[in-house]
Amino acid sequence: MRIVTLIENTSASDKLKVEHGISLYVENAGVRYLIDTGASDKIGYNAKRLGIDLKSLAAVMISHNHYAHTGGLDELFRQKNDIMIYAKKACLGDYYLKQSLIRVHMNRFGYLHEEHPDNFILYNNFQQIDTGFFAMSNEHPDSSFFCEDKNLYMKQEGKTVHDDFSHESFYVLFPENDRSAGMVIISPCSLCGITNMMKTAVKRFPGVPIISVIAGFHLMGSSTKKLSCSVDHLERTVNEIMTISTGTIYTFHCTGLTGYGIMKQKLGDRLQYLQTGEELIF
Repeated sequence: MRIVTLIENTSASDKLKVEHGISLYVENAGVRYLIDTGASDKIGYNAKRLGIDLKSLAAVMISHNHYAHTGGLDELFRQKNDIMIYAKKACLGDYYLKQSLIRVHMNRFGYLHEEHPDNFILYNNFQQIDTGFFAMSNEHPDSSFFCEDKNLYMKQEGKTVHDDFSHESFYVLFPENDRSAGMVIISPCSLCGITNMMKTAVKRFPGVPIISVIAGFHLMGSSTKKLSCSVDHLERTVNEIMTISTGTIYTFHCTGLTGYGIMKQKLGDRLQYLQTGEELIF
């Protein structure tokens, strides 16, 4: 299995574009996928520079309906108008980001679904994408590990309330579709808490070791140096991660530099930062 960071907030090369967004290119057992699309059409430029043919994608997974993950969908439709997109049905809801005194509507996903309904496969909580590829929802009930960002909102019964993250998916992949080798967990933002997702995966696939976790932890505030959560929340998350057996954990995007630095102090070499253009092989 090959995973390439198509776009992220930072880059390993000045020849690649960056933005506040995330998109991962995945090859597994000869099939090519994209998990999230970044915030804009920059994925098209980076894909070309990296030798990745977006027209060859079998499908695109959208982890949740926030602009940093859905903004490149227009570029994908431009390059491949029959692209299939998997996401939770809840992604059709209305979601907002509070910036200063303004709430910015984040619903490009919904508009595209209206324009191209036949291109979308919407599921409730669990979807098998392929033999060794599963889209899942958090099933662990500990909401104390949920994202603490108070700038994320949604519409519910006509009222604007804080986002409940029910539109979020994460992914479990088995390299080359071989469960005996273990699983890789990919969670672009972990709004429902990365440890909750890890525990969900272990419950769903008992006895299967976690080879690696590739995830954003949504710790970043209004800049890469600020936190969107309390230090106590971050430290509890790290302590909980340390109780779960995994291989190397790779993070990016919404974790932010300050959050990454605090986690790195405790997790050491077990935690690495994954930049635009970098590649993992499992």
